[in-house]
Amino acid sequence: MGIEIHVFQGRMYATRGWASTGVAVEDGVSGERLGAVMLALHARPSVGTSPRERSPWQVFCEDVVGVTMLRYGPEKRVRAYLSDGVWNVVADSHDPDAEIRRVPAADGPAALGATLLGYVESLAPRWPMVRRVMIFTTATGRLVVMPNIGAYTVGPARVADPDERSLLPVVREAFADADAERTGAPEYRQSLVAAGVDPHWLHGNAEVTLDELSDGTVEIKGAGCRRNRYAGRQETTGRIDGLAAVCAEVARMIPELPNEHLPPGTPTGARFGFKCSWLAVRGGTTEEVADAVGLDDRVESDWDEGVESAYDRKVFVSPPTGGWVFVVGQLLDLGGRSVAWLSGRLGTEVQYFGSYRVSDTHQWAYAIGGRLVRRMFYDGCSGTFEQEGPLTPVEAELDVPAAVSDDWSGVSERDVMRVADAWSIDPNTLDLVESSGGKGLVGAVTRSDPPSPAR
Repeated sequence: MGIEIHVFQGRMYATRGWASTGVAVEDGVSGERLGAVMLALHARPSVGTSPRERSPWQVFCEDVVGVTMLRYGPEKRVRAYLSDGVWNVVADSHDPDAEIRRVPAADGPAALGATLLGYVESLAPRWPMVRRVMIFTTATGRLVVMPNIGAYTVGPARVADPDERSLLPVVREAFADADAERTGAPEYRQSLVAAGVDPHWLHGNAEVTLDELSDGTVEIKGAGCRRNRYAGRQETTGRIDGLAAVCAEVARMIPELPNEHLPPGTPTGARFGFKCSWLAVRGGTTEEVADAVGLDDRVESDWDEGVESAYDRKVFVSPPTGGWVFVVGQLLDLGGRSVAWLSGRLGTEVQYFGSYRVSDTHQWAYAIGGRLVRRMFYDGCSGTFEQEGPLTPVEAELDVPAAVSDDWSGVSERDVMRVADAWSIDPNTLDLVESSGGKGLVGAVTRSDPPSPAR
């Protein structure tokens, strides 16, 4: 356990490490006095709390500093830890290049306190974020404003027009909501529905992030959307006491950020791809593909429910979308050479993709007319690398080698999406692709691999 000096909103505090107990330090404190305070904190034993009691950190933030735990973010932070009779004093313990100043413990509290004070005074302030509000465009042309607490965008959701007058009251309310604890806050999707917003209206949205920093400024960061990736970033700064000017800047920025909204009510697919397997079948119907893969215990499902089921040990066969039918499932046992058998049965092109970052296993394959054209399998844990057929252009761009070499970093889940994008459709963009609007099918595939095809 180390000890720390913090400067928050111009005041200095001493703590027994992060998230522990702490005290305020008087202005103009001497090195000897500060060293004595720090040594006393270091010697203080840890105190446990019951679930009904406030933690020492909560007591420190609320009673000593006068803010909630969420809003406490010092602009200067210096840590000291004792090792082999020497105090190591360092700023920002997460920075491996930060200067370390060493003070022998035998030199006493005055030397430790003077070193801490000198280090704190040498640091430029880094104003941390204390509250965050998110603003999203929608397919209807209106904006959704929501608080973001602990890196989670939560409710309540509020709707505004993209002008300063409409934005100002809802942004002010969202900042007040961002002071609350995330526990108990309305869930993101539920809060959208409660506000009369179809979550599909946010597909392809641009967004603006408002970060209030502890010095009273607001960082305004805008980002547009291109194929579900950030594009057209913009940044500027305002002040929390000039929130009208902040909203005016947001209103100016929004029209300049690209978005990919489809008209409201347009049926689309749903995103998937990471930590699962899927087939992409060119053309055909949902029923034909379901018959070919042997889907049992079928029930109708829309895209959103189908993808959710696919991540819960089911298999989802989608309605035709963007010219393809997708078969999605974490336990899908139809990979590798099986695509050739399926392509022969269906009389069309069939592609297979698998991505499991936990085991570092990634693969892709495709076949046409019953013939396997290309197959790649990579297992980073075991070092297994298998491939059949010539490289396709996208694989050449990814530097997939003819054989494993010492300087090859392997295949990643992002590479799988790149190949899918080049061969058919990146499944992370399917919520921007118009679907037939029909129902898909959810069920189970229990049979073993089909016979290996002819080469």
